[in-house]
Amino acid sequence: MFTSWFRYDFGYSWPLTLGHGLVFAAALALAAIAAWRGWRPWLVGAFAVVAGWGLAGTVAMHHAVQINEPVRLPTQAFLGSGSGRVLDLGAGSGRATVGLLLARPNVRVTAVDLYRGYYGIDDNTADRLRRNAATAGVGDRVEVRTADMRQLPFGDGEFDAAMSVAAIDHLRWADVERAMREAARVVRPGGEFLVVSLNVDLWVRTAVPLPLHGHGYWGRSPDRERWRQAFARSGFDVKEVGTGPATLYWLVTRR
Repeated sequence: MFTSWFRYDFGYSWPLTLGHGLVFAAALALAAIAAWRGWRPWLVGAFAVVAGWGLAGTVAMHHAVQINEPVRLPTQAFLGSGSGRVLDLGAGSGRATVGLLLARPNVRVTAVDLYRGYYGIDDNTADRLRRNAATAGVGDRVEVRTADMRQLPFGDGEFDAAMSVAAIDHLRWADVERAMREAARVVRPGGEFLVVSLNVDLWVRTAVPLPLHGHGYWGRSPDRERWRQAFARSGFDVKEVGTGPATLYWLVTRR
């Protein structure tokens, strides 16, 4: 796990990738100094608590959120055949694309994104995704296109499956449903669509500082029933809904 922190360039800022670890190291050092110099016990304890939070946050961000690593598939049911042509909606720097290609060696992926700079990754480009795919040794199985998931430049039923990891859920709700309908159009009948979102569970609440709880993307999990109804309206049947560390996912099939 630790070597992959520095192997890929997914573009996340240092507070997200290294911040908790730096807090852990600094607080642990201060706790040791405080104990060695005989400072008041409550101060030693305070530094130790902060160090503990930094360590827990490091584990949460890298094991659960997988902030600077290829994303693990949340369910092995997705593309159980092990092959097919897959569309990755909102691929960004390629965390999900690379993760899927590593997990499914016979799959080919078309990755699409607008690449306009967002979520603090202002220099995201298609070339960054290609470099990450090449680093993983899967560059020959990915095509990167600049496109809008709400208006895809592909024909009807062109793909065997689609996925969107921490992407479609960032859109306004009207645009979420537009993107769902487009996914339904370009995925063949019987094909699968995997949507993965952040689940604000204990992992996330551990990693995110208390003042941010309940605010923004880190503050709430998606409304499962609302999403289920939207999938149904868009032409999908829900096959599986589940959770993992910091993860909520839907696996649906095209009617």
